[in-house]
Amino acid sequence: MHSREFYRMLAVMLALTAAAAVGQGIAWGVPGAAAALLLGGALTALAAVYTLRRYRRIGQLSEYLAQVYTGGQPPRLSGQTPGELSALQDDLYKITSILQQQAAALEADKRFLADSLSDIAHQLRTPLSAILLQCDFLREELPPGDAEEALDQIETQTGRIRWLVEALLRLSRQVLQRAAGGLAELYLKRGVELQVDCPETLFCVCDLEWTAEALANLLKNAAEHTPPGGRVRVECSCQALYFEFRVQNQGTAIPQEELPRLFERFWRGASASPGSVGIGLPLARSIARGQQGDVTAENTPEGPLFRLRLFR
Repeated sequence: MHSREFYRMLAVMLALTAAAAVGQGIAWGVPGAAAALLLGGALTALAAVYTLRRYRRIGQLSEYLAQVYTGGQPPRLSGQTPGELSALQDDLYKITSILQQQAAALEADKRFLADSLSDIAHQLRTPLSAILLQCDFLREELPPGDAEEALDQIETQTGRIRWLVEALLRLSRQVLQRAAGGLAELYLKRGVELQVDCPETLFCVCDLEWTAEALANLLKNAAEHTPPGGRVRVECSCQALYFEFRVQNQGTAIPQEELPRLFERFWRGASASPGSVGIGLPLARSIARGQQGDVTAENTPEGPLFRLRLFR
């Protein structure tokens, strides 16, 4: 045991025991001093045993979290007894179980997306081969009627390619759908309108689940700082170097002294909503930076603006 708090507690209790023994010795002699020593020693031993057991439980919880962090499959924690640590243990198990379920769902989504892209790519080969074949025919000297028929075939096959590409590009809107899916009740309750302007032709290469989680945190923050009857606007754009989501609300401007601290973990500004613990915005930035991106905030004449950028 290397905890300073533990040794400090022992020192204090032993000092109190010694002081009590001296006082009892002066008042009652050796029997009084002996009784004070025995009682103080027993209480100190009980406190030490109790504290050691709590440290051992905390160590088990830390090891459990370490196994989760490294991607292992930790067993369910056992040996529960009533108390604060048991409640914390239950909460940790629930949270880690949810995270593991989300990780499994994310892996399934990745497989689905990979399979979809593979299927679309495979289906593109057939119309492309047909186009190339028709082009070979056109290079030769064909009668006018046959050349016209070949052009009709090219138009038909390129139409198939266009449809497949549009189907591929529509996958990018899943990010916004995932992000806004669980916030409809919050926006309705606060009387805030969510306006989305994201063309279907934009294609964002990202981690679907985690990017949606980051965007959901920005949307939740925007709703909490928009007055009833206001609007939150989400826009998407694709630049040469990055893909960008912009989340703008019609709330009051962020104080300049708070802007540098917005993304600090557990920090809460003066206008933070009740129940906020200050992890939504830091998590959004952490997710973005994990994908070589970033999240920034600024004030504009229309209201606070948050930018989530994923660099290409």
